Amino acid sequence: MRIKRLLSLCLLRVALGQTTAQTLGDVLTGQSATLSTLNTWLESQQLVYAMLSNAQGVTMLAPSNNALSQLTNTALATQLGEDANLLTAFLSYHVLNGTYSISDLSSGLTTTSPVPTLLDIAAYSNVTGGQRVAARSQNGAVTLISGNGAQSNIESSDFSYVGGTLHIIDSVLTIPAPLSTSLITAGLTAAVGAMRRASVESTLNTASDLTIFAPNNAAFNAIGSLVADMTDDQLSAVLSYHVVPGRVLYSELVAGGGRAGTAQGANVTFRAEDGGVFVNSARVVQADLLVGNGVVHVVDGVLNPANSTATPDPTASTQEPAFNGATSTDGGVPFTSAVTLSGTPTITVSGIPVSANVAPMRTAAVGVAALVGGAAVLAGW
Repeated sequence: MRIKRLLSLCLLRVALGQTTAQTLGDVLTGQSATLSTLNTWLESQQLVYAMLSNAQGVTMLAPSNNALSQLTNTALATQLGEDANLLTAFLSYHVLNGTYSISDLSSGLTTTSPVPTLLDIAAYSNVTGGQRVAARSQNGAVTLISGNGAQSNIESSDFSYVGGTLHIIDSVLTIPAPLSTSLITAGLTAAVGAMRRASVESTLNTASDLTIFAPNNAAFNAIGSLVADMTDDQLSAVLSYHVVPGRVLYSELVAGGGRAGTAQGANVTFRAEDGGVFVNSARVVQADLLVGNGVVHVVDGVLNPANSTATPDPTASTQEPAFNGATSTDGGVPFTSAVTLSGTPTITVSGIPVSANVAPMRTAAVGVAALVGGAAVLAGW
């Protein structure tokens, strides 16, 4: 039906003596000096090409020839050539669900919350409405932030075509990896080790729509004397207090203050004071780390459900632990000795599962129906 509507619109324009608008193919051909490699990829995948060409109200983030050449001889390039599902996911992640001009992106329209993409394939995105890409602007220049904090810059912009607009970017976007892989890549090995010790890693990796407040290694080390004696049930309760299920709270929501219910049952409190953002008494030291099933905010303290009223000292460079009497130990950072990639799903250099059995990308710019809610998955904690 969409194709028939487009044909009818073109015929009407001809009858009125109007110039027919460009198609996606016209734009790619017209920018062949920069986009010939992407055009070749798409022409070799006619089904995906047709889907992208017929999508309405979208913004394509088109990797330049130089951006795609950076993949030469990488594991990701090999997998893209061998796995049609991965290629579909990769390309759909480069299409924003919505039409955004460069002025939209640079004016702050999208800088408060990451923008959904057409990547709604469950094996690669467990976020309702599609996996996200963040946009940040400085002096009119726009940087896109994807999985693992990877950054891509918009080089040329606002190539309009029937269905949307296209911007050329200088490096490919990275599909957000599964939670555990993302945490390890970010150096949060104690958090992953604690998840494995408490046997909640699989639950957290497979739940949808999560917000995770992940303590850094120094935070776990600061209470090393206490966590060494925790039972698995006690550790599980502490970890579940760091999880907001069924809600993906990006940084603007956290910085706005208020409270959120956790999987443990008690609330966490958000504060913005003296230029810092705090969860209870812990400072957010890295915000909006995009992961396969939501978002992670890295904090400098382990949250204590038995001390939910803990408040920060915004003037202090480090906060006191929320656990009274806890001290660091000389035996190294707790839980890190258990963290290796053995036994975890096979991943690529971008943290993307290789052998996912998934369906092709949907043609519409609207995401799939909501997946199983994180609250339901975590109810058994």
